[in-house]
Parts: sequence; structure tokens; C-alpha cells
Amino acid sequence: MSSPTATILRDGNIEHLPSIHVVVGDIIELKTGDVVPADLRLFETMNYEADESLLTGETLPAAKDPNAKLEENSSLGDRNNMTYSSTKVTKGRARGIVVATGMKTAVGSIAAAIGSKKRKDNRSMSRKKHGTFQPAKGASLRVWDAAGKFLGLTEGTPLQKKLAKLAYCLLGCALILAVIVFGVNKFDDISHEVVIYAISLGM
Repeated sequence: MSSPTATILRDGNIEHLPSIHVVVGDIIELKTGDVVPADLRLFETMNYEADESLLTGETLPAAKDPNAKLEENSSLGDRNNMTYSSTKVTKGRARGIVVATGMKTAVGSIAAAIGSKKRKDNRSMSRKKHGTFQPAKGASLRVWDAAGKFLGLTEGTPLQKKLAKLAYCLLGCALILAVIVFGVNKFDDISHEVVIYAISLGM
């Protein structure tokens, strides 16, 4: 996702360097077809537009204006005087000063959020630090975490968790319907046809 090279203006000279050498404070020149090597605060543009769909989800390129004023706590899509790392220049030219690189960029923060794992509270087994009942409490919570991970209820994206909960809800409804069918027959003389009917109803 990163640009292999960047056009950097240093000491009045234009240099083409690998993007890993870009540092905060560098002045970057962009033109059509370039991949932005870092988060930039634009100060000069000429019909500049960038494809920011990987950050904002917008299908159309975003037009930028270096004189745009930002509102407090504005979203990425509303920051018209900024252009972001890994976005592609679709039109025009621009110059900007680097304000963030690497994991401090907008793309880097997304990567950090996806990759980070925080240890859950109350999972310690230490009796000295947390009291007499902490080993039992910690063990039970760890068992719950392991079961939830196996069932897909405690780990994964929010959508994956919701789909897992929906699947188990549907499974529970199917089992209840099967029990109702067998209950109507008083759990006696359960024939092949009754079993097929219960399974069909559950499906």
C-alpha cells in the first residue's frame, strides 16, 4: 500500500527517494498517478484530486483545497487541506508538508486498531494481588473466553460476532421446534415420518 518512491524538496533540491526515507517536515511534490507516501498538509494545489476510498469509502475522488478551514473534530473526508498516505493522486499536482509517517498516519492507525490485542480484565490467577477467590474467578473467565473463542462469540469483527450469535439463535429455535413436534406426539411412537417432519420444520 505504500509508495515505492517520493519526490522530496530538500535544501532547494528535488530528490527522488524511497518513501521509507520520508520524515516529518519534508516537502513532497505530487502529480497524477503518484501514491502519497505520508500524511501531508497541502499548501499548494493545481486541480488536485485524490482517491481516498480506502479510508472514507467514497467512490469519487476528493478535490482538495489548501485554503480550506477545518472544523474541530472533523472526519477524514472533511479535511480538504490534507491528503493521506497510500491514497492515489487521480488528477492535478500538489505540494504538501509531511505531518505524519508510518503507523502515525491515518492508514497506520487503522492497521494498529486491527492488529492490537488488549488483555481482558480479571483474568489473573494471582491470589496475592487480587484476593482469595481470584484463582477461581480468573480460571472461570479464561474457560469462558476459550469457549467463546471456539464458538466465535468473543473474538473476531463485530459483524462476525453478530452472525455467530444469529446462527446459534437459529439453532436454538430449530431445536425448540423439534422438541415441540416430538412433544405433540408425547415422545411415544416416534416414527421415521415424525423425525423427518421435525428436521424439515427445523430447517
